[in-house]
Amino acid sequence: MNVRVSGSKKMLIAGISVASAMGAFSSPANADLTGHLDLASKYYLRGITTTYNPASVGALGNAHGDAPENDGPAFQGGLDYAHSSGFYAGWWFSTLSYSYKTFTDQGVSMEHDLYAGYASKVGDIGYKVGFTRYQYVPSKNATGWETLVGVSYKDFGLNAQTLLNDNTWGNKGDTYWTATYATTLPMDIGFNATLGYYTYTKTGKFVNADNIVLTTNPSDSVASSAFRHVTVGVTYPFMKNLTGGVSYIIGGKNRYDVSQDNKFVGSLSYTF
Repeated sequence: MNVRVSGSKKMLIAGISVASAMGAFSSPANADLTGHLDLASKYYLRGITTTYNPASVGALGNAHGDAPENDGPAFQGGLDYAHSSGFYAGWWFSTLSYSYKTFTDQGVSMEHDLYAGYASKVGDIGYKVGFTRYQYVPSKNATGWETLVGVSYKDFGLNAQTLLNDNTWGNKGDTYWTATYATTLPMDIGFNATLGYYTYTKTGKFVNADNIVLTTNPSDSVASSAFRHVTVGVTYPFMKNLTGGVSYIIGGKNRYDVSQDNKFVGSLSYTF
């Protein structure tokens, strides 16, 4: 999912859906409960298509522990609850291609995102506030809490997601900014675009310029901000519950000034 706005931790990724024989959910008349299942061909998190930093691979000896989140097929899915009052909540999961168990164990890890918030509109202007808990199994040091604040006007949106604690992939205060656009073209083709930018807290418990694991040169400074990515995509509903699409990620740079590659991804999702 991505209520990371996101993107989403997962934003515009590739997938082939796995159909489900699950029955319909029951819910109050003023609320909706929906779900989706996907099998993503690649899982790129917020424009990181190549590496968070090459030194992390060499220093840890974990060729699959850096990036992308999954460089092969990733099984994903989630549930979303929306109430007529504006309250929403949900759960999103994905398999990862690296292991959080140990640096040398290449077993598959899982990511689970739990999120909730409030969203409403006044005319063409929308707003939302919320939070997300990122839980990586089995690593407690990778668990993160993030706030979400967003505003929108018609098809355009602006969002800020700020990390509330130090963990292995970020520092307290790191903020992911996104500008988004989404519309429907003729023939029910959906079009979406996201520009991502980061502002960073330079020093934290796990991520800092003095940690040889996370920087190529310990004397280098961690960037205070960086352009992260531009992602554009189209979707098409093949049938009532099956939607496919393709996206293109134009890579920017990570917090250590490492450039990311441009990537094509595709998607096919089953909703219920």
